[in-house]
Amino acid sequence: MTAGILTMALCTGLVALAVFGPWLLRHAAPALVRVPRLAIVVVAGGIGVWLVTLLAIGPVLAWAGAGPALLPERAAEVCQRCLTAANPFSADTTETLIPAVLLLALPVALALALGAGLARQMVRRSSRSRDAARTLLHGARRQLLHGHEVTLVDAEHPFALTFPDRHGGIVLSTGAVRALGPGELAAVLAHEHAHLHQRHHLITALVDSIAAYLRWVPLIRAVADALPHYLEIAADDQARRHAGTPALVSALVKLGERTHPAMPQHSCPVALHAAGPERIRHLVHPSAGLAGALPAVAIAAYLVGMAALAALVHLPYVSAALTGCTI
Repeated sequence: MTAGILTMALCTGLVALAVFGPWLLRHAAPALVRVPRLAIVVVAGGIGVWLVTLLAIGPVLAWAGAGPALLPERAAEVCQRCLTAANPFSADTTETLIPAVLLLALPVALALALGAGLARQMVRRSSRSRDAARTLLHGARRQLLHGHEVTLVDAEHPFALTFPDRHGGIVLSTGAVRALGPGELAAVLAHEHAHLHQRHHLITALVDSIAAYLRWVPLIRAVADALPHYLEIAADDQARRHAGTPALVSALVKLGERTHPAMPQHSCPVALHAAGPERIRHLVHPSAGLAGALPAVAIAAYLVGMAALAALVHLPYVSAALTGCTI
């Protein structure tokens, strides 16, 4: 393999993953819902692989091109020595109009800009979560229920939701406590505890923050839309193991749809709400057999392959930097 072939493979794989990734995710859903925690890794990991692959294109082009030097002579020599130390291919280069240092600087600048934007979105999201929790939980009280510390809100409509631990954790209305039987309440609490224990708020915040800038990419848009479904299924699995499917289904029926006007969905957009009957079909009649298995294996293998190609670019640069670019 040469730098040119690797560049073509990265570019082709990047476009194919962005365009056809949503199709694979959609057709893999029947298999992925049976292993929701693995599905979360595959779905969210797709964004990471796509971004890492995008950032690998400039550095691999830098190996193949010998553009004009923009740096002072001494600095240019150091830069060329580092490129040579990192290059796992032959040292043959092609004259280009784009300086090699620019091909390295652009991915770094993109990564820094995306990182800064991601941090800004995360801070904003945390602020919204804190403000929503402060509004909803005004006058609420803490109580221990079925071994879980929860915040009780005085409200007739039954609802359950979860903020990050630092903003209040599990929240139940007094109406939910009255409406749910002991087994149903245990199922809801296990579901909400799974959101906290499995760091679903953090996963959601990271993906939504990236999607705020890159939602125009079909893959990232599809991942942002599909991820909440798998997070809820993963929490359901925990609740089902703890309290049983009948208790969980019964609780979901009583809690109702998310869109009920009395629920604080719009005032708490950053909370993870206990979803209603839209998940009951999966709980009562889960998919079986090999449906979706081939697309699921295909997208997992594709992501591993793309990650390996990107690693062929990034790891030599890391190794050269750690060794001081000695050759």
